Amino acid sequence: MKTHKNDQHRPQFLRVSRFKSIKTKIIVFALLATIIPSLFLGMLSYLQSSELLRGRISHVLRNTGVQASGKLDLWLKERLYDLRVFSTSYLISENLSRITGQQQSDIDTLVAEGHIKAYLKSVKNKFNVYEELILISPSGQPLVTSAEASSNELFPDEWLAQLQTHPLIRGKSHFDPYVGQQSIFIAEGVKASDGRTLGILAAKIDLLAIGAILKRQTSSGIDEIYLINANGKVVVSSRPPVDQSTVDLKRATETNNTWPDSLQEPIEYVGYHGKAEVGMAVPIPAMDWVMVVEMDKEKAYAEIISLRRVTVLLVAGLMLCIGIFAYIFGHTLVRPVRRLSKGAARVAAGNLEVDIPVTGLSEVSYLTQVFNHMVASLRHGREELSAANNALRETNKELHQLSITDGLTSLYNRMHIMDLFDRELSRAKRHNRSLAALMLDIDYFKKINDSYGHQVGDNVMRLLAETLLASVRDCDFVGRYGGEEFLVILSESSVQGAVVTAERIRQNVSQLEFASGREKFSMTVSIGVAEYPGDGDDAQSILNKADDALYQAKANGRNRVAVSENESTKGSAKVHVLPVKNLP
Repeated sequence: MKTHKNDQHRPQFLRVSRFKSIKTKIIVFALLATIIPSLFLGMLSYLQSSELLRGRISHVLRNTGVQASGKLDLWLKERLYDLRVFSTSYLISENLSRITGQQQSDIDTLVAEGHIKAYLKSVKNKFNVYEELILISPSGQPLVTSAEASSNELFPDEWLAQLQTHPLIRGKSHFDPYVGQQSIFIAEGVKASDGRTLGILAAKIDLLAIGAILKRQTSSGIDEIYLINANGKVVVSSRPPVDQSTVDLKRATETNNTWPDSLQEPIEYVGYHGKAEVGMAVPIPAMDWVMVVEMDKEKAYAEIISLRRVTVLLVAGLMLCIGIFAYIFGHTLVRPVRRLSKGAARVAAGNLEVDIPVTGLSEVSYLTQVFNHMVASLRHGREELSAANNALRETNKELHQLSITDGLTSLYNRMHIMDLFDRELSRAKRHNRSLAALMLDIDYFKKINDSYGHQVGDNVMRLLAETLLASVRDCDFVGRYGGEEFLVILSESSVQGAVVTAERIRQNVSQLEFASGREKFSMTVSIGVAEYPGDGDDAQSILNKADDALYQAKANGRNRVAVSENESTKGSAKVHVLPVKNLP
């Protein structure tokens, strides 16, 4: 019988002794336990069941509170992030500058307010959670609102002072009698480009969305989840809304007038509905609220009440007997399990150099061997994965380089050089700098290919690419535009500096020598120069002017530099052809 190759690498596990197995120990313990009167077993059942039930209630309340609190915290952070995005809109800051400017006319102010109002309306229509978006002056007066009518809200004077230390402001919740629901204001400062505070963007948020979040968390026997403010009044609940302005939770909970500041054990009290409840409080610091998670007390403790009637008299004797046996049994069982759990914790923390010693011949010993084998497999897998990731990272770098370079010349290809052109042009506009572009073409390149062959033509292209890179600065970009045409982008270069660079390129190229067999030859290039902002405001316009200048350079005899000049009186471009200088 042949053995599979993989079987050679499998560990040989120990056989478990039946006498020392955990199963045997449990059977022996159960036999000893049967001699105890059934009444004592009933007491044990009661204690275990009641403790388990209390733990389950505590677990359900705590988990529900934590999950609901996390959902609520995430929901608030999303609203604050949205408001920050809205407040940093270029449309808001620019038009608000016009409104608050001292030299603006009434018409300009109305136009600016109209732009802001249209923007606020569009935001409100897109995000239904906002009842109203209001732009407020630093003095607290509403300027523009997304509502049809002007807002009558009065905002605290200290909001502007708070913006100096807190980037976001969260107002306190209040009950709106006109719509019959709770809402809350959040606000964000609107800054000018120089850092000056132009005003405040405030958002009025409908808290019915929070009620929907709370309602989705009411499961596993949870009766109700609601929020109370600092005054103890209910703000929003997972149940259908009630008249929140008249409900005072502190007065309803006579045995518990203040809620804890952190998660505690479940509290029994009379809820604001007048029913006995079991609840837990979770503070929401970001909103100065407290979340209350409730279960109906009668339903929660129904099992304990029925079990208590049977097991009240069966506690004392059973605790002594079970305690002795539990100590002996636990000492032999827990020690190896604890050692195994510590090893598992180290593995969970990322340490795969764990090797737990195997002692005894029980199921725990077998489990320890399996655990050691698993850790060894994980360690081997991590090494293989690390090697694969390194290889993949290197491959990705090579693929990226291939995607942006020309295969023949190793220069940037047309797509990437145009992307770089757009990026540099945007940077030039942003910093009010100049930018120049050189369009370069090899003179009579077809004749070189026809006379000496395409292989020589390819060598000419490669040497020309090396010459171009050597003739420009490190901050400039060179790419193959197509065929025998090349594009050079000169960052922060005036047209005068571009002409100097173009002339240097032309002379360096004219000094190159090529050989085909015993025959030697040279080549020349024609270059067209265009600049930003004189020759256009976008990349295509500048390229068209550079291409026109290149065409004019070829029309005037080739081997020269032509500059596209802007004639302000006519608003059109002309081409200035520079004479050939310093030719070898």
